Amino acid sequence: MHESSDQQQAPEPAGTPALSPAGQARRRLATAGVAASGVLLTVASQPGMACDICRSPSGFLSGALQSQQAQKTVCSGRSPSYWKRSSNWPNHLAKTTKFSALFPCNSAFGSYKNATLQQMLSGQSFDNQKIGQYLVAAHLNVLAKLSSFQNLPMLQNIWKEFQARGYYAPVAGKRWYAYDIAFYLSGTMS
Repeated sequence: MHESSDQQQAPEPAGTPALSPAGQARRRLATAGVAASGVLLTVASQPGMACDICRSPSGFLSGALQSQQAQKTVCSGRSPSYWKRSSNWPNHLAKTTKFSALFPCNSAFGSYKNATLQQMLSGQSFDNQKIGQYLVAAHLNVLAKLSSFQNLPMLQNIWKEFQARGYYAPVAGKRWYAYDIAFYLSGTMS
């Protein structure tokens, strides 16, 4: 996990237990959201790090300020483990489809190129931060109409930018590294 250069970690008061990596990521994302929008954002923490984000990356950081038109958001995303076991995949997408058919891979990410969607959902040693695993699950959620705030071009953009820079910038000045991206995507799933 990388820290962005624009964030400073405040020392913990004496007697405060150390945060787990997940706790540190939640704190970093919450801080990023407050800094980006000036609005306090609360993410419900549940067992297994599941949370109710249900917003695009920029909407997540903006505190999901509402526009004039209310749109019904569908947020019933399923986890990678659900899709790995499921026999109810969207009809036009085969489990043997290559990851790179949906998420083109540059040479630095060659290990991802030949992995199938089913293999990615099962977890791969080269996907140690689980970004590929969660991108596949997020895409299946979109196809199954379990997520209305995401789409394939948005997910592909996250992957493309991550490959090019080593991070994804959901808003100007903020950087999400692999762990942060996987954390955001996992928060859109139950």
